[in-house]
Order: sequence, then structure tokens, then C-alpha cells
Amino acid sequence: MQIWLKHSQFSIGMPDWVYRYLWMGGDPFIEGFHRYQSIFIHIPKAAGSSVADALFKESGGHRPIRRYLAYSPDLVDHYFTFTFVRNPWDRCHSAYHYFACRAGSDAHRDHRWASAVLSGINSFREFVLLLKDLDYAKRIKRYDHFRDQVDWLVDPVADDFMVDFIGRFEVLGEDFEHIKNKMGVDVALPHHRKGGGGSYLLEYDEEMKEIVGFLYSRDIERLGYVFEGSSGG
Repeated sequence: MQIWLKHSQFSIGMPDWVYRYLWMGGDPFIEGFHRYQSIFIHIPKAAGSSVADALFKESGGHRPIRRYLAYSPDLVDHYFTFTFVRNPWDRCHSAYHYFACRAGSDAHRDHRWASAVLSGINSFREFVLLLKDLDYAKRIKRYDHFRDQVDWLVDPVADDFMVDFIGRFEVLGEDFEHIKNKMGVDVALPHHRKGGGGSYLLEYDEEMKEIVGFLYSRDIERLGYVFEGSSGG
């Protein structure tokens, strides 16, 4: 049920009143968003925990811009909206290692999901090769940490970006400074949940690059990424 509700956040055809009904009393705006008149779209595995802690001292959770639009399009229009994205090859690698070390536990929804979908998989390469099975890939990509990053940022009908600023994990410090200046705050950026697995550049062969590149072609095209970094520099 939890996974279905999370997935339904990205539904294209759902009217706003139905969308709101699914989260009765679940106003997505945390107090810090109102205080700074800013909305942070926290995409998993893109330094969001560090950013949220530094700016708001709490997490707003993993909620797409769609949820804020459904509750208050006026506030979305008025507030400064921003996010951070990450190279899709790097993000896929980081997400796999995050979940691989949690498989076999049932302590949390993430652990239970990892146990269900990663059981018997012994390496990142084995995982990526399994993604050639489109049914398996579809199941994987329904989960927050593997979902297209563009999904979190667009109006699901028009498919237009609905955030004012898209920061990049690859230049986190520089883009965080821009956000601090925009919000008028002076805070340090901590580092949380350091990912395992080392550099993604060392784990991909050509076949793996092609598989992940195909699965995340939408992110790669719209966010301007190439395998080693971003096409925008």
C-alpha cells in the first residue's frame, strides 16, 4: 500500500481533488518552506538530506512538485522552488549500493523492498544486466530512489519543468551557494548518508552504460547529462 501511494503521486490523469483525498490532512508544506518562502523538491540520492538539514533543519520528505501544485498552486507560483539532480549513471550506482546492504532486513520499507527485489543479486553488474528485462526494470523504476528525476519536477500533464532552479550534485557547493543567496541565509552544508561502492566510473563497462543510458534516457536528455558529468559543464 505504501509503495502504491508513493507511486500514485506521479499519476498523470488523477484530478487534484482525488489527489488531495489520498493524503487527507497531509499538507506537504513543512513550516520551514513557509518561513523562507521556498520549496525544496528532495529527489532521493542527490544530496537532499544534507540540503534539507542545512536549510530547514528537517526533511520535507520525497514529494514531487505535483503534490505541492495540487494543494496550493498559488504558493508554488509565489515561492522559490528548487531541487538537486545527479548524473543518472552515478545515481543508479549509488542507489543500488544503498539498497544492496539493506537486503535481508525488514526494519524499514526500504529494507523490505530491497529484500524483495535484490535477493540473490551479488554485484552491481549483475543488477544492471537484469535491467534488460523491462518488466524487472519497470518494477525497479517505480521506487523513489530509481524513478526518473524529471518525474519529480514536471507538471505531469504538460511535462514542463515547474521548479525555478535545478542544482547539480556534481557542483553541489557552488549551486548551494546560489540557493543560500536566493533565500538570504548563511548556513553550512553538512554531509549525510555517504554512499558506498566507490566511484561509478570504475564499475561500468560499455554494455552497462548502454543499459542504464536507455533506461534513463529522459533524464539524460532533459537534464543534459553524459556518462562522465553533464553536457552543460
